[in-house]
Parts: sequence; C-alpha cells; structure tokens
Amino acid sequence: MPDRNHVELDLRARSDEALAAHFDEFARLECAARGIDSSALSPTYEVLSRHVAGSPALLALARECRVGQPIPNLLFAAVKYLLREEPGDRLAELYGRAARGEEPSPDLPLAFEAFCARHARAILDLAGKRSVQTNEVGRCAFLMPAFGVVARHARRDLAIIDVGASAGLNLLWDRFDYRYSDGSEFGAGSSPVRIECVVRGRMPQVPVPFPKVASRVGIDMHPLDLGDEDQYRWLQALVWPDRESRSARLAAARRIWLQHRPRVVPGDALTLLPLLIAETPGDAALCVIHTHVLNQFPVDARCAFSEILQSASHSRPVYRISAEGHDLAVTRHARGDATTLLSARRCPHGRWVDWQPPGSGSG
Repeated sequence: MPDRNHVELDLRARSDEALAAHFDEFARLECAARGIDSSALSPTYEVLSRHVAGSPALLALARECRVGQPIPNLLFAAVKYLLREEPGDRLAELYGRAARGEEPSPDLPLAFEAFCARHARAILDLAGKRSVQTNEVGRCAFLMPAFGVVARHARRDLAIIDVGASAGLNLLWDRFDYRYSDGSEFGAGSSPVRIECVVRGRMPQVPVPFPKVASRVGIDMHPLDLGDEDQYRWLQALVWPDRESRSARLAAARRIWLQHRPRVVPGDALTLLPLLIAETPGDAALCVIHTHVLNQFPVDARCAFSEILQSASHSRPVYRISAEGHDLAVTRHARGDATTLLSARRCPHGRWVDWQPPGSGSG
C-alpha cells in the first residue's frame, strides 16, 4: 500500500490546482525519496508525476480515478497494465530501459501523454474499478526482524493478522531468504525469493530458526487471487517500472503462494478484526500488522482501528507492527498501555532500513 504522504483527495479537492500539487508531492516525497542507499525510488515516475502536474489533459484523467484510492499510483498502474498489450509502443520501450537502470529519456513525458490520449477510455475504465493493492515482498526486510523482536519479547509462537493484505504474500515471510548489507543472513538459503537490504544501525536479534507461526490470516476488501492471470497482471502493473528486480521477486513469490496459499478474508477490517482476534490461539503472541494501508482509511476509521487494538489489549497483549510513511514501529499494547519495542526509518519498498536506538522513536 502507498505512503501516507499521498493521502487520497476527496472529490471536493480535485481541482487542477489540488491535483497538480498532489502529483508534485508524490514526485518529491515518494519517487525522488532517497535513503541510506542514496538512490531515488523511481526516476521514471518522478519525471511523469511532474509532467502530469502541468498537463490539463492528464489531470482530467486523474480526476476520474476511483474515490478512496491513491491517485498517482492508480493512474500509473492503469497505464502500465495496458502497455503490456503494446510492447512496440515508444512508452513500452522507455519503461524497458528504465527497468535496466537507464535514466529517463527526454521524450518520456510526450510518449506517456500520447499513450494516454490514445487509450483514455481504457485507462478510465481501469482507474474507475481497480484498487491499489501493492503486495511488496521487499517489505519483509523490516517485517521479519519485527516478528523476531516480538517472538523474543513474548517467548511464544506468533499469531499474525495482516490488515490490507492484498494477496497475502507477506504472510509467507518465513519462506523467504534474507541478506543484509552488514553480513547478516537468515532463512534456509534455498528459497526462490531472496530479499536484500541495506542497513544502518544495530540489526535486531532474530531467532534462528525463525519463530514458529501458530496462525496467520490477512484481511482485504478485495483479496487478490494470484492463481488468476488477470489479477496477477494487475499486481505486476502496480510495480514501478524502474526496478526489474521487484517484478522478478514478485514472480518468485507467486510460485511460493501457489504452493502455500495464505488465508485472506474479504471484508472490512473494522468488522473482521475483532472476530479474527478472537480466533487466534490464546497462547500465541498476537501480532497485528499494517503496511501502507491506513492512508486509505478515513480519519475516524483509523481511530476506530486503534481502539479495537486497545480494547483487545485488556484481555491479552497485542503487538502492533505499523509500517506507514517511512516509519516502522513495533508497539506492545497491554491493558491500555503502550510500549515501543522497535523503531526504524525505512524505504517503503524495503531497499534500506535505518534501525533506531531504543527509546529514540522513528519519527
């Protein structure tokens, strides 16, 4: 799910000026964001976002995107989804160059606008019906150590609930291999999914082997079925074009998913979360995780979400693993009190993590 910094604009705020500011912010805070690996997340989408901000025709397309969704992500994914049908298009060629690590070509904006002009009706159809359900496996680079911290603290098996799980790929975190820039390696070493991450700060202690998972379940309004080619194609369209490694890793994760399909329950999180909490084994450490999803909740729903966790903490400890914006926090809630166990600054795609000293906070 996308970052809190591009919170959805409601219909009353979809003027050209508001949308232009939205795309400029997306370019600056998301696409051009740099961390300890010193590289931008997406030079391609940075250039295109700034171009959209100055194009009345493209802003008109953006205005029709589905309400309640992050507009830049949805518009760009719709274009990338359709582009697969035209591999000979100039824009497809430029996206291919981006995947190989080349800098954006000067004619990228014009190629994008020309493609959108030819396919405006199809773009509007997709952007009016689809959702941004990015299932970025790279986020396990910081989720896996977070689970390790919970397991060490609770000294119990884990019961994991993933809110906004999409297809549920991150529920399969213990079937992946991990390698960090400080030399730390985790996993059996035989997984088709290998997650690499640049780290700064002291790496949290992770149990070896991984902690046991007593139960795992996801919640999503419309879970993606990776056995369905069209739904898988949409998930690939949500991957930004500059990093071919992310597409390849998604394909590898899909192979694991097809063999070990996680349970993802369709429906509203506020309705389902109390029911699923009640289902989890009482002798396991309850972990509720959410990654780049709360930006799609209205403000009152975010408060209600937190209240559910606070209420549950009067019956058993609740470990909340929150990854929104560029911050990660692992918080233990017990009888209404909260204690932060781990915090970090990190890349939303898991390319780097800056672990924070205890007590420093991450924001």
